[in-house]
Amino acid sequence: MAAMNADTVTLVFAAAVAVILVVLVLLHIRRARAARDVLQDRGALAEGEIARVLQEPNGAYLVRYCFTPAGAQEPITRDEYIGYLVAEVPEVGATVRVRYDPMAPERSLLVRDSTQ
Repeated sequence: MAAMNADTVTLVFAAAVAVILVVLVLLHIRRARAARDVLQDRGALAEGEIARVLQEPNGAYLVRYCFTPAGAQEPITRDEYIGYLVAEVPEVGATVRVRYDPMAPERSLLVRDSTQ
């Protein structure tokens, strides 16, 4: 069996690191989607207001909204990336519905489906 030269070892190591990083990113995305799904299904509902809408140079939208969870004294302000292909971009001052985790209200998302 021929010995591998230093360039081959470096290339194999770099490829292995790249594969590990891709797997870790995919696992993170999977967990984030699962957490979002739980909020959509079981999160507490609150009314909020759009504070700011930004369109990024690439065309995507970032929305800042505020809401006050049940029993809280102060509102929470959050930013949510709503992407490129949105049917309606909310206007500043618009009333929106928010789903949030009652145990950690900073974990929240805008309700997008009118049936929720």
